[in-house]
Amino acid sequence: MGRRPLALKAVPLAHRGYRLLLRGLALPMLAWLWWRGRKDGGYRQGLAQRLGFIEPAPASLGGLLIHAASVGEVQAARPLIEALRQEWPDHTITVSTQSPTGARQLRSHWGDAIQHVFFPIDTPGATARFLDRLQPQLVVLVERELWPELLLQCRERSIPVALVNARLSEASAKSYRRWQALMQPVWAQLALVATADTPTTERLRALGVPAERLLETGNLKFDQPVAATGSQELPWLQGRTVVVAGSTHDGEEDALLAAWPDFAAHHPGSALILVPRHPERFDAVARLIDQAGLPYARRSRQETLAPEAGVYLADTMGELGLWYAHASVCFIGGSLAAIGGHNALEALACGKPVLFGPHTQHFQRLYQEIQSHGIGERITSAQSLLELAGQWLDQPVQLASKGEQARHFVERQQGSSQRSLQALRPLWQPTRPGLLSPVVQQSLTNQTLWHDPVLLKACSPTLFEPENGSTALATGSGRGQAHRMVLEGLDVVLRHYRRGGLMARLSPDRYWRSRPQDSRALGEYALLRHMQAWALPVPTPVAARQLRHGWWYTADIVVAMIPGTQNVAQRLSQAPLSGEEWQALGRAIRQMHDRQVFHSDLNCHNLLLDDSGRAWIVDFDKCGIRGEHHWKQQNLDRLLRSLRKEKRKRASFFWEEACWEALTSGYGDTASSVA
Repeated sequence: MGRRPLALKAVPLAHRGYRLLLRGLALPMLAWLWWRGRKDGGYRQGLAQRLGFIEPAPASLGGLLIHAASVGEVQAARPLIEALRQEWPDHTITVSTQSPTGARQLRSHWGDAIQHVFFPIDTPGATARFLDRLQPQLVVLVERELWPELLLQCRERSIPVALVNARLSEASAKSYRRWQALMQPVWAQLALVATADTPTTERLRALGVPAERLLETGNLKFDQPVAATGSQELPWLQGRTVVVAGSTHDGEEDALLAAWPDFAAHHPGSALILVPRHPERFDAVARLIDQAGLPYARRSRQETLAPEAGVYLADTMGELGLWYAHASVCFIGGSLAAIGGHNALEALACGKPVLFGPHTQHFQRLYQEIQSHGIGERITSAQSLLELAGQWLDQPVQLASKGEQARHFVERQQGSSQRSLQALRPLWQPTRPGLLSPVVQQSLTNQTLWHDPVLLKACSPTLFEPENGSTALATGSGRGQAHRMVLEGLDVVLRHYRRGGLMARLSPDRYWRSRPQDSRALGEYALLRHMQAWALPVPTPVAARQLRHGWWYTADIVVAMIPGTQNVAQRLSQAPLSGEEWQALGRAIRQMHDRQVFHSDLNCHNLLLDDSGRAWIVDFDKCGIRGEHHWKQQNLDRLLRSLRKEKRKRASFFWEEACWEALTSGYGDTASSVA
């Protein structure tokens, strides 16, 4: 649950109570997941991840986090993820789910191409750990996954949060109004809310989402691809009347099984395909079929339906579209049972009209439109469902016409994924996702290595040992140990991390052991890679290493050499800088601050100027992305102190207090001049 303090004075009263509640519920939640794992072992997987203990791939750092709670949200997000993949490399996209069924759905679509993690319990420690380890630069929530602690932690880290395919019923809006004290900061924080329909837009505006951040983009599920049946033809279904009951719940299957024999007697050769919503119920549904005394087959056993058998249990994940594509008539489950219904768009996109029960409040507007367009009808029982299905089947011309109308209904409302993508794009600009290059990680016995395979074909521990041909670089700072060398034709700088101050006398270059990703070198590598994608004036990371020595470690990083540069301390020891050069330095610092990058040791040794007068910033040890703004002036104050210090130390140092005005002029009006 985390060892962070409750920080009772740092957050509003309502949020303090929420924190206490979630911390109290954390262990029962974990116990519930373990207990539920008796039926579905997936719930026992990744329990540590529920507390934020994720181990993301290095290449995913600084990328996108898309949270889709379960199967429905993953399916809804599928068109948007496909659109995002056109701009973001796969290795930069992470999708989190809360249910293992959602994780399976994700893998069924993309395999291991897209990273999956389980979403944390919404406690301060778990969410902070989760975000610190993944370091996303944009969080995209699907439909209504608004977790107050996650949103607060994103605010603290200046991570923009978008809500896409937002759907909000009136009942849910009333619930949010009851918790307005807790939720008000969330509504004001959301950088974008892309809604699925007009009622949702109006409800969210009334709750407090700024009107300029609300955009009705339509329902992403209209963009779902129709199941490709060509590669999965099912000859054993050819010539049979097929009734598909999709996403069914407890109480619906046994009602259908009880009514099925009468339907089958009037429609010989017909087949009922049951697709339970939750995989942990697959075996229970199989027992119901046994108890009904009906011959059947199971998909999980790769069985086919014999001519004399009439019931098929589709007990696999990710194939609902396949069954809808082969259906004669489709029933949408969760509507006879008091669940609230499931989305009918996948069946409609396959050109199939739908039948549904009285409980459709989760998709109330959609089912109203289905009825008004004549592409579906509401029934009250399993018996009436099969009676109406029989009537449809007895009128094949009218049934085919309904199917065409269903397909056109979906096609007319497509395009939400592209509209959502267009709305999201400003949230990550000026990031250039293609510059978030892949990272190869090697975990050896006592060390961890990262390298960019685009710049280096191979990386070995010997790379971090200065060769005879390397040249020691004088940084002028008295700290650090840098060597210039050439690797595979690339001019690079190898820097060995060293301590400063009094600690350096006790341990000049050793640090308390930590996770590799949290170590000095790998942490700086990840930050530089992130800043490169922002086109900030920083060196390109090439390779990094954490070398472990018992409870301690040493660290090294390799970055591309910036040609023709000297640091400001070296330049000022030779000649004054021009006003344009001081302004260039101010602009570079402002670029860094605008992206909320905190430099822990901004001084005249870590600012460079090249031959063309362009400014660069280096040495991002112990740096990171921070929220708020108060530290920015502190950064500038530190730089000013370093310039004054060098003026006192050096006999020749061309610095005058008036130079500061030129630097702050380049930085902008937000930087106050320091006397």
